[in-house]
Amino acid sequence: MALFRVFGLPFWSVLIAIVLWIQVHGQGMGSVRMDVALQVRDVPTDMVIVNDLPEQVSITVSGLQTQLNSLEAKNLFVSVDASSLNMPGVIEQALNIEAIDLPVGLQVEKIQPDSVQLQVDHIVTRSLNVIPVFDMPQGWEVGHVVVSPSSVKYSGPEVWLGTLNQVESVAVRLELKQGIFDIETTLVPLSGQGIHLLEKDVVIRIRGELSWTPTVDTNNNQIIVGESALESQNEPYTSKHMNDEYTGKLGVQP
Repeated sequence: MALFRVFGLPFWSVLIAIVLWIQVHGQGMGSVRMDVALQVRDVPTDMVIVNDLPEQVSITVSGLQTQLNSLEAKNLFVSVDASSLNMPGVIEQALNIEAIDLPVGLQVEKIQPDSVQLQVDHIVTRSLNVIPVFDMPQGWEVGHVVVSPSSVKYSGPEVWLGTLNQVESVAVRLELKQGIFDIETTLVPLSGQGIHLLEKDVVIRIRGELSWTPTVDTNNNQIIVGESALESQNEPYTSKHMNDEYTGKLGVQP
């Protein structure tokens, strides 16, 4: 207290200011550029963004070098406020650097890009017919097909679902054996961002009858039998078998 009275308040004020200035400027000022995550928040429940956005944006941060040295990009992100999106269309949304959460003493000097383009659309729900797809060799035919479920529901952007009325199954390759079949498969994923099946893990059941019909070459009076058809028989399928069974069809005397 004696020293305070001797030198007075103005002296100590100046001294404290000098000490603070030395602490601040003695450590050095600087800047650093880093890539941080871009996050879209508060999208209305009945709207969806259908275009691809950059995963990261570049920011330049300035401040005390000691603080910059401890700054980690994984702890920072730039947010896009989508709460006001209520109509389909293309919107240019500015990125707000003031909303970036930084330690006291640091500030964002630059952000690149400084805006993003959002393509916005309504979310709709549609029922699509399930179309079974078969991968079978020549001569094998599928008939009396029953698919369960016969249709499935999707939700997604109107721009994608508005033009669709069916969805295909993953191609099925049946065992080459004539008769009734009953098999399960899945659906081919639909292209387009934001399209989702309302029911997860849907299994498609396909039932029907598999039959084999030999291909007849009427020009050369020959029956063309595929290799896969021969393999499905219990014994080798020779020319004698073909003549015995199909002479009448070809109009050839044995």
